[in-house]
Amino acid sequence: MFVVILVVFKAVNAQQTIKAVRITDPPTIDGYVNEKVWDEAFAIDEFYQREPFEGQPVSKKTIFLTCYDANNIYFAVKCWDDPKKITAKEMARDVSLGKDDRVQIILDTYLDKRNGYWFQIGPRGSIGDALVSGNGAVLNKEWDGLWTGKAKITDWGWQAEMAIPFKTMGFDKESTQWGIKFIRNIVNNLEASYWPVSNLNAYKFQVSDAGVLDGIENITQGIGLDISPYLVTGLNTKKGEENDAKLTGGVDLFYQITPGLKSSLTINTDFAETEVDDRQINLTRFSLHYPEKRDFFLDGASHFKFGIDADDTSPVSKSIIPFFSRRMGLDSLGGPIPINVGAKLTGQVDKWNIGMMYINDGREYGINNFSVARVTRNLGKQSSVGIIGTYGNALGNDPNLVVGADMNLSTSTFQKNKNASFLLFGLKSNTKDLDGNDVSWGSQVLYPNDFIKARLGYHQIGKNFVAGMGFVPRTNIKESYGELKFGPRPNKWGILQIELGGSFDYITNFETKDLETREFEIQPLGIRFLSGEAIRYSLVSQYESLTEDFNIFEDFVIPQGTYEWWQQQIKLETKGARKVWGEASYRFGDFYNGTRNDIKMMVNWKIAVPFFIGGTVTQNNITLPDGKFTANIFQLNANVLFSPNVTLYNYFQYDNASNSAGWQARFQWIIKPGNEIILAWTSNFNKPENVYIMDESAVRLKLKYNIRL
Repeated sequence: MFVVILVVFKAVNAQQTIKAVRITDPPTIDGYVNEKVWDEAFAIDEFYQREPFEGQPVSKKTIFLTCYDANNIYFAVKCWDDPKKITAKEMARDVSLGKDDRVQIILDTYLDKRNGYWFQIGPRGSIGDALVSGNGAVLNKEWDGLWTGKAKITDWGWQAEMAIPFKTMGFDKESTQWGIKFIRNIVNNLEASYWPVSNLNAYKFQVSDAGVLDGIENITQGIGLDISPYLVTGLNTKKGEENDAKLTGGVDLFYQITPGLKSSLTINTDFAETEVDDRQINLTRFSLHYPEKRDFFLDGASHFKFGIDADDTSPVSKSIIPFFSRRMGLDSLGGPIPINVGAKLTGQVDKWNIGMMYINDGREYGINNFSVARVTRNLGKQSSVGIIGTYGNALGNDPNLVVGADMNLSTSTFQKNKNASFLLFGLKSNTKDLDGNDVSWGSQVLYPNDFIKARLGYHQIGKNFVAGMGFVPRTNIKESYGELKFGPRPNKWGILQIELGGSFDYITNFETKDLETREFEIQPLGIRFLSGEAIRYSLVSQYESLTEDFNIFEDFVIPQGTYEWWQQQIKLETKGARKVWGEASYRFGDFYNGTRNDIKMMVNWKIAVPFFIGGTVTQNNITLPDGKFTANIFQLNANVLFSPNVTLYNYFQYDNASNSAGWQARFQWIIKPGNEIILAWTSNFNKPENVYIMDESAVRLKLKYNIRL
């Protein structure tokens, strides 16, 4: 007991401040931490586990080194470990390192204890970055900054070096202090160790408990101008039509108006090389949500989050999105529409957070001008109030205006070290010939902590509420939802954590008050093992009221009426540190007036660096009085990672709803950050008879260059 108290006391009282050490000769970023400049850097070696053994010292020696000059901040890390036990399967940029060993750094450059920049690197040099907002509740991992990182595996462990230009980040130039946090993940031990110490109730990337980098001054962003011209050439083919050659160019301009406020301009934008969407088969009555993947819209995306959309953990976060960037530059089927010009302003000014955007795209019908403005003001330590406005309509030909306001009251010190928040938001739309019932509002109370996770929320959406630039799949409803889950940690029987609890969702018609949808889920068993495996079992009760016939798949129709049924679900997950790992789920039971069995299996195999194969099979087997059908999706990744900067991705997909297959091959060579060569080939295969025929394809070669002044 005395030892545990001593360890906890030492962790709580560990050094919380890093002295900003200025250097004159910058290190060479090659992954070898052997230059004399690192002897001058400030060293941190007191790391404590957040998981699996909260408060215990890191199991393997770890040292982070920090220094800076006028243009960059530099980090080096030494991670001692048995080389045979290092998990390092990934090399490519911006891939998930959740199954790899890695180190992570969070920089709160405004010291507002709620937002930050997140950087990570793995043992083979795979780097990634993101924007942190909501005090760690939201991670925009699609953001790409220009910086450099290298890593090497040694006979004693692994080491890495990173150089992050001040031009890549916004900051308060009047402040000499930044927030800073270091994290080391050792996947083989399921271990996450932090400096400063972090508790299990904190978000993984919580900003408010970061340490302080003190004394950083006289740094520069140059004149703050980035010019990124690009050239795109290629060929479109379609069966029965002449080939269509493409040759175009454009430019992206980025200007740092102030160290915290960034403007962007894109002209004649081409997104042909963007990764394709994952296929989905819609077996519901409502529109499916697809995530944004285009760089221009991803940069600064967190500045446009509003209301419940800002809570990625919420089961209804995609129910009311007033600004959904996929409405612009894409048609209803996800096909690209040329963007003629786009302008954006994002960043912070004192306690104000600003996001503004204008887009003009090349759609042939309807309105092709879109504008959005989002402004929030920080209140207290972690709370905020804000407004949003959108003008444009991708859903019809009549002008559409949406305005709204929200308030988020949050704290990470409830009952000393727990997170809690209260959200209140409201929206009103204005569309020609639609008067009344055009308001949406809601609220939510959230308690997202380790032992108890609780949520209770309500919102209503008027029948005539139209978000012309947003995503609102279901209107004319009142919806109540909530969850209560417990997560005890017995520290015995090889169990890391037990998860049990339940949730509910209750939707009634706004006008008639009739029940439309009700869902109860009970999870009596969920176990995460210290071995890395996990198993979960749940029961789901579902109620649906159909006011009209529902065409669910091909010629299969579910008649109008009321339906109630039960289903069971089992989920299994294996340890990600293995060369072969995966997940599987099986859901079975009744379904409307029939039965349904869903199977999903994902298997990943790291054959050897640099080869990777991964596959996912999703199968929905449904039996109805009129017969039975199966909805299938097959997906296969076959990747070759030549180096962290040279990668070849192959992504194959097939679904029997469209009875077509797709293949995208994407080669990317990052010559240096901002200078890239991308060669992408996308094709679609249909099966009109007994043989698959390539009915259309597109090849694009994109040359991108960056001039930073």
